[in-house]
Amino acid sequence: MSTLDPTLRVDATSSFAAPTALDTAARMSSLLLRLGVVLALVVFLSFCVMWIRWQTESDLPGVSADFISFWTAGQLALGGHAADAYRQIPHYLKQLALHHDPFRGYLAFFYPPFFLLPCAALALLGFLPAVCVWIGATCVAYAAAIRGILSKGLRQSEHVWMLFLGYPAVMINAGFGQNGFLSAALFGGAAVWLDRRPELAGLCLGCLAYKPQLGIIVPLGLAVAGRWRCFAAACATVVALTAVVTLAFGTDIWPAFFAAMAVARQRWMEAPDPSYLRFLITVFGALRLHGVWLPLAYAVQGLVTVGAGFMLVRVLLLRPPGARSGSAEIAAIAACVPFCSPFMLEYDLVILAVPMAWLLGEALRDGFRHGEGAALVAVYFAPVMFKITAFDNALKLTVTAAAGLLFALVLRRMTEVPAQIPVGTAQPC
Repeated sequence: MSTLDPTLRVDATSSFAAPTALDTAARMSSLLLRLGVVLALVVFLSFCVMWIRWQTESDLPGVSADFISFWTAGQLALGGHAADAYRQIPHYLKQLALHHDPFRGYLAFFYPPFFLLPCAALALLGFLPAVCVWIGATCVAYAAAIRGILSKGLRQSEHVWMLFLGYPAVMINAGFGQNGFLSAALFGGAAVWLDRRPELAGLCLGCLAYKPQLGIIVPLGLAVAGRWRCFAAACATVVALTAVVTLAFGTDIWPAFFAAMAVARQRWMEAPDPSYLRFLITVFGALRLHGVWLPLAYAVQGLVTVGAGFMLVRVLLLRPPGARSGSAEIAAIAACVPFCSPFMLEYDLVILAVPMAWLLGEALRDGFRHGEGAALVAVYFAPVMFKITAFDNALKLTVTAAAGLLFALVLRRMTEVPAQIPVGTAQPC
């Protein structure tokens, strides 16, 4: 007579059973994921080496050229002429003193005065150290935010966050010397902290005021989700930043900023200039790139914005009981952002890493839903397609389509009824 407990006998025999199709698929997925992490690291590290060579082997700031605008605006602020950052002639003279190239175009500064604070700090350094600190520090913040999103309750594939180092938008942002890492880090920080530390999440979202087109939908999303502590902290952050900037740079900074906004709208957004419109990732930009009448482009963008906002509000209101999740809410808000403003450029695609990371984390926890794997791959590589100008720039529409697909998949996940966890089963922390 056997002395084995029946339950032990079942486990023992089942451990020698042939692997099922589900086990094989899981192993294949794990293998592909590890291969993807390795390839992403190779691409990222190779780009880092090339980026450093580009920066150091040229006498003129060639790569990351948009940072010229930030650094020279910071110099003007340090010199007591912060309002001149919004005036073309004095700002361009600063840029000319840096690169000594009269054939290089003017790089305007259209950011709210909040952004002059980090620009002034960076201008304390030389240009090359400043751009290295800027890209390096914001990239680390971006990576930490993505790792924080993926590590919540994920017991396996702890290095999967490294996939997002190879996300093509990372290279695009570094190539421009832009602020996409900072924007993604702020959204990612809010996703990590909204449930545990709503005040810190509000601080992150309030700092997005440096780029208001990314935060248009944020107040509505927080209010509908009932995140009032986060909402209050975000409002307090904006008020505090306004006071600090006014004290630091004077009251004349605000009229100069608003005057520059009018110029930006006329010259850079509404002007039918393909050399600039080809960088826009919005519905408005795609329509204008193809010659659509300006009022009609605004009207279509408005309809898209209202529709995306309605979908977000509907999901936040109709979530099943027990489905409340701060990381899910921020992921949905970030996925909605590309449809809520007519003015977003290709380096802003970095923020889509936040909803992608959340969706991938959910899929690794309880399985991929139909189409999620293929959709994540498509969204991941969409920035590459955006760089292709074939077929009358028609391929640029793939970014809008990919962003829409990601938004829809995030909303679908949020409306799922949470799986019932058996009594005695340890829940992931």
